[in-house]
Amino acid sequence: MKFNHRFADDGKSRTLLLLHGFLSDMTSMDGVAGELSPHYNILAVDLPGFGGTPSAGIDYGMEDIAEGLRELLASLDLDQVDVLGYSMGGRAALSFIANHPECVGRAVLESTSPGIASENEREKRRSVDAARAAHINEDFKGFIAGWEDMGLFSSQQALPEKVLEQQRLNRLSQQPEEAADSLVKYGTGVQPSYWEALRRIDCPVLLLAGNRDEKFIGINSRMSELLSDARLEIIDGAGHNIHMEAPQKFGTIVLDFLLGG
Repeated sequence: MKFNHRFADDGKSRTLLLLHGFLSDMTSMDGVAGELSPHYNILAVDLPGFGGTPSAGIDYGMEDIAEGLRELLASLDLDQVDVLGYSMGGRAALSFIANHPECVGRAVLESTSPGIASENEREKRRSVDAARAAHINEDFKGFIAGWEDMGLFSSQQALPEKVLEQQRLNRLSQQPEEAADSLVKYGTGVQPSYWEALRRIDCPVLLLAGNRDEKFIGINSRMSELLSDARLEIIDGAGHNIHMEAPQKFGTIVLDFLLGG
């Protein structure tokens, strides 16, 4: 699998791989990149179905994404990176860590889930995601409007309109058929569950959840009990998208962790 990517090699000793969330592309992580670039070379990618990385017409799953990331590192002569993944990108990061642990030094997982352990619950989620994919193809603007009104993102209502408009434009710039295709190929319902894999991960992991995101506080609390070297931070004043809702707190905590604090 080939990824559209951007590699800013500034001669730093470490490289950070950034993996974005659903309905966005690597440019949505530009604020994070700007905060961390004084300390890291930045490798940003468009995950399949977003930006310049296609999904439609390609036979792949989450494990193929992990292998594609390994191949990308090899093509750039990178033996190992640190990784920061948000939401969907965090799920991809977990797959990468679980399948290629030698490639990852430290990991930051923002509002991330290892997937769904129960096959019955995965089947229900696949049905939900199939319906969402159909909605995306039928009425992309309507889907995005509904997505923005989800309780998961209610904490963003207090953000400046300029910030919300930038996020909305990035979502609207995606190709509906590609976004829909990605959802049924590596959405939460179809990806492998990595709950048991957490026990085998031994790199340092920073787990981040917003204090207004109760669902992911619960998920990440359980994750922290299974990981051998985990630090869990609940960020005040933030919901699901912490790097957008509380950028200063996010930057301070992430830098402290990545630099060995």
